Amino acid sequence: MIKTFSFFAFLYAGLWLTVQNVIGVNGFFGDSVAAHPIWFILIYACVIAHITITCMSLSYHRYHTHKGVVINKWIDMPMQIWLWLITSLNKVDWVAVHIFHHANSDLEKDPHSPVQKGIWHALFLGVFDYTAGKTLPEVLRIKKTIHTNKLEAFMQNNSFTGPTMMTVFMIVLFGPVWGSILSVTNFMVSPIFAIGGVNAIAHWWGYRNHETTDNSRNIGFVFPLNFIICGELDHNNHHGHMRSCSFRHRWFEFDIGYVYIKIMSFFGLAQIKNVYNSATLKQELSKRMSALIEDDLRFKKRCEELAHELNISYQEFKARLEAYCRGEKVKLEKSCEDFMDEVIRTLKANQRLRLSYN
Repeated sequence: MIKTFSFFAFLYAGLWLTVQNVIGVNGFFGDSVAAHPIWFILIYACVIAHITITCMSLSYHRYHTHKGVVINKWIDMPMQIWLWLITSLNKVDWVAVHIFHHANSDLEKDPHSPVQKGIWHALFLGVFDYTAGKTLPEVLRIKKTIHTNKLEAFMQNNSFTGPTMMTVFMIVLFGPVWGSILSVTNFMVSPIFAIGGVNAIAHWWGYRNHETTDNSRNIGFVFPLNFIICGELDHNNHHGHMRSCSFRHRWFEFDIGYVYIKIMSFFGLAQIKNVYNSATLKQELSKRMSALIEDDLRFKKRCEELAHELNISYQEFKARLEAYCRGEKVKLEKSCEDFMDEVIRTLKANQRLRLSYN
C-alpha cells in the first residue's frame, strides 16, 4: 500500500513539475480560475454535478437498472465513459448495488440507509458503505447476471484509470493547483449528490405520494438541488413505481431527466417503456378514495345521504366523485366538496400511519 502510494505520489510530482515548466503554473486555462476562484469553482461544481448525475440517472438508473427507457448506445456509452472518468463508477457495480438496495430498502442489509445507520453516517460515510456493498455475496451474484460489452468490462476492471486520466487532463488544462482542486470536485460529485443527497436525505425527510415498505421521501421542492441531480429527489415516487422513467407524479413536481428522455425520444434516440404521471396518480387516488368510502361506514352513510339529497343513486354519485378525483370537469356542490376533502384527508392520514380496515 505504501509502495503504491509512493509510486503515484512520484508520478503526480513529475506531472506537476512538467506542466508547470512546459505550459505554466496555471496550465492553458487556469488564469480564468485564478481571476475569480470562488465563483468559478461554484459554477463548475454545479455544472459538472448536473452533467454527471444526469448521466447516472438516465443511463445507470432509469435504463440499465429499471428498464423504464431504452437509450441508443451512441448516447448511452458516452454517458458511461463520462461517469467512469469523473467518478470511477461502472455499470455493473452501480446496477448491482442499486438492485440490492431496492430489495432491502431501509432494512438491515440496505447498503446506505439513514433509517438503519443514522442520517449523518449516511450523508458522510455512505460512500464507504457503497464500496463495501459491491463485495457482498448477494451483490456478486447479481453482477453475474448483468451483460457487458468489452468497453464496459474494461471500465469495471480498471475503475480508477478513468479518474486518473481525467486528473491528468485537468492538470494540463488548469495547472497543478486548480486542476487538482477541480479533480477533487469531480470525484466528490457522487458521494455528495447521489449517495448523500438521494440515498441519505431522501430516505429521511420529505413528503410521500405512495405507500411503500421503506422510508423513501420526496424533496423535489428543493428545486435548485433537484434540478442539479436530475429530478432524483422525488424519491418516494421512484420507490412507489420503480419501472417508471418519470419521477414527476404530481402537477407541481418537476423532473428534468424525463424532459431529456422526451427530447431523446422525439429524435429517435430513446424508447420509453414505462411511465407513471400525474394522471395515473389521480386514477389511483380515485380508486383508493372509492374503496375507502366502501370500507368506512361513516363515509358510506354520508355518501348515501348526499346522493339522496341530489336525487341520484348511490352508485351514480360515487361515479361522479371518482371522476372529480381523476381531474375530470365535474362540478360538485359545496357539501360534496367538503365531503371529498374529508375523505382525502382521511386517506392520506391512513397512508401516513399505515392504517387499514382489514
